[in-house]
Amino acid sequence: MRVDHPELRDFASRCLTAVGVSDEDAATVVDVLVSADLRGVDSHGVARLRRYVDGVRAGTIDPRAAAVVMTETPATATLDAGNGLGQPASCAAVDLAMAKAAETGLGMVTVRRSNHFGIAGYYALRAARRGLFAIVGTNASPQVAPTYGARPMFGTNPLAVAFPTDAERPFVFDAATSIVPRGKLERLHRQGDDMAPGWAIDPNGESTTDLPSVVSGLKERTGYALLPLGGEGDSHGGHKGYGLATVVELLCGPLAGARWGRHVYGPEGAGLGHFFLCGQVAAVTTEEEFRAEANRMFDELRASPKARGRDRILIAGEREHEIEQERLATGIPLRPAVVADLARVGAECGVAPLTATTGVTRAGRDRNADTADGGRR
Repeated sequence: MRVDHPELRDFASRCLTAVGVSDEDAATVVDVLVSADLRGVDSHGVARLRRYVDGVRAGTIDPRAAAVVMTETPATATLDAGNGLGQPASCAAVDLAMAKAAETGLGMVTVRRSNHFGIAGYYALRAARRGLFAIVGTNASPQVAPTYGARPMFGTNPLAVAFPTDAERPFVFDAATSIVPRGKLERLHRQGDDMAPGWAIDPNGESTTDLPSVVSGLKERTGYALLPLGGEGDSHGGHKGYGLATVVELLCGPLAGARWGRHVYGPEGAGLGHFFLCGQVAAVTTEEEFRAEANRMFDELRASPKARGRDRILIAGEREHEIEQERLATGIPLRPAVVADLARVGAECGVAPLTATTGVTRAGRDRNADTADGGRR
């Protein structure tokens, strides 16, 4: 089922405001979710809406919390999200980091006592589209075992880095430090697909491909765990993924004054931490020279010899940009399981169900018109 992104935004916003989220915060949360869907990161899109609706209804997320500045210097700040929604607090944090970077060259802001903030790349792109480079990270609920470990000790701990290499298509690298994010496993499970070996271990520390057990075990915390980027042991670099995850944990836990590892969630709510570093390119080189050299490097990468059977080498963020352009034009595809769950969420919130797109969206019509007249608009 394909749905026009404006309708998806309206539906999700109505569900959130129905449970007490302000119009402004609902719009922020939904922008992050729909941006993930538009860029093809379906595991972190509106499929996550229930997580927020149920969290607010259960009292584990404060829908009216506002981020408060706890400490501040000309170049740094720490925000307390008050157990509120992660997206509004994170937008406030990255915007503050950008403002500080504009004044001092670099701005670093951390967030504590927060909830899930969506895709890290959203915030990195927010900075890159304003001409800044950015590094963004977050910790998460414990789902990943350390190298040679048999117990989940930290989250998938994504790290995103973006550079203003192009106004329309900035460079953005956004990835979990686990070999696979839990959301991808949930998506494979919904689709009835299999998981690859070397992605997860059972409670005994043995490699497993039992996808239903892994998905339920991660959710119910029964001892199943994902493996770090690189997989089991150190033969394929699993120790490097473990090291990267630990770096993110240090930035978002102890440095942010937030909880870490197995302690990020408790009876009183979430204690996630987020990290945002923004910087001026012009503080170290000219913007024109940086863009020219970066794109010269990208062109050289694209033109390098291809592996057998491959005709293209991609730069981080390109595939997501292309998916976004296609989905803006034709709608966002939602799998049956997601459509069914959103219908249930809507019914619980008194919101009418989604309807499928009837054709090309307004954005798509405008884009097609621009192309037809040579882009002169």
